[in-house]
Amino acid sequence: MALISTTQLSRYIFAAMLTSLLCFPVAAQTKFVVWPKEPGRRIRPAGTPGGQSNALAQFDSFEIEEILVEGKPITIGQPFNATDDWLNDITIRIKNISQQKFAAIQMTLVLPEIKFGPDIPVHYPWTGEQHGFGPGDEVELKTIHSDKFYDWVKTSISEKAPLSTITTAQIRDTLAVLSDGSSWLSECVKTANPLNACPRSGAP
Repeated sequence: MALISTTQLSRYIFAAMLTSLLCFPVAAQTKFVVWPKEPGRRIRPAGTPGGQSNALAQFDSFEIEEILVEGKPITIGQPFNATDDWLNDITIRIKNISQQKFAAIQMTLVLPEIKFGPDIPVHYPWTGEQHGFGPGDEVELKTIHSDKFYDWVKTSISEKAPLSTITTAQIRDTLAVLSDGSSWLSECVKTANPLNACPRSGAP
């Protein structure tokens, strides 16, 4: 019987391991987009002790119609699958359900799994041709599509943790600027889908 050399044995073992890995797909990466745990605690609405004059318990003048991550709809607080670069491709569709006209809106996401991580702005307008939106209009808030900005985000994350370990983005707050220049702030936004609802205190 011919003897198998150590080199040949190593090759057989490597080939067997590679075949085993190819037979079992890599597990999908589970991610989450969530609301603040206690809305109204960090940004106190006007009329409450310590409240800010331009803060609201919730934006009810516009509502979130849908949230997309890498082009696929997700539900706030529920797991979904995405790649390591999911933070670079988030879209939030909102509808103006009031009689007001808005010049700009920004929802800021933070990463609760690391301390002092980068803010992820998701905003409208994101082109020079967009000039606000009025009653009944629907617009899309998008992450900043800039290689330079996203490289900074990745570098800021990698200084604290591997990018692949970031599973959760939390909606920290929403800033809305009206056409008259006034601005309002809140940790919650009304949602078309009850499953996406913000768990604000006293919410129906």
